[in-house]
Amino acid sequence: MKPKINIITLAVDDLAKSIAFYKDGLGLPTKGIVDGEDHILFEMQGNLSLVLILRTEFNKVANQPNTSNKSSEFILSYTADSKEEVDSILKKTTAAGGTLLSNQPKDYDWGYSGHFKDPDGHIWEIVYFYE
Repeated sequence: MKPKINIITLAVDDLAKSIAFYKDGLGLPTKGIVDGEDHILFEMQGNLSLVLILRTEFNKVANQPNTSNKSSEFILSYTADSKEEVDSILKKTTAAGGTLLSNQPKDYDWGYSGHFKDPDGHIWEIVYFYE
């Protein structure tokens, strides 16, 4: 059996604010949303789900103290179909409360990408790979 990742869970401080950000900023699908009292699950493509969970509940599961620590130890990437789509998504995410990282977006030999932080400090990359 090959290992696979089916669910990514992100701790958030304000669930309603984060839901709005992910729906309006990243355009995550509203069809298939499973709502819980302390979390929400977005059903994605390829049997992948993104869960947003209140940081207080996340800390209970992780058996760690409630702190306001933000995570930036990983980057979640979203593949776009064009440079224009990268720019469009970055514009939507910043309008919805995200923060564009400095010197973004950038053009590389292999593609075009831009990085931003969501309202809870999680780093995302929107990337278009040249063919």
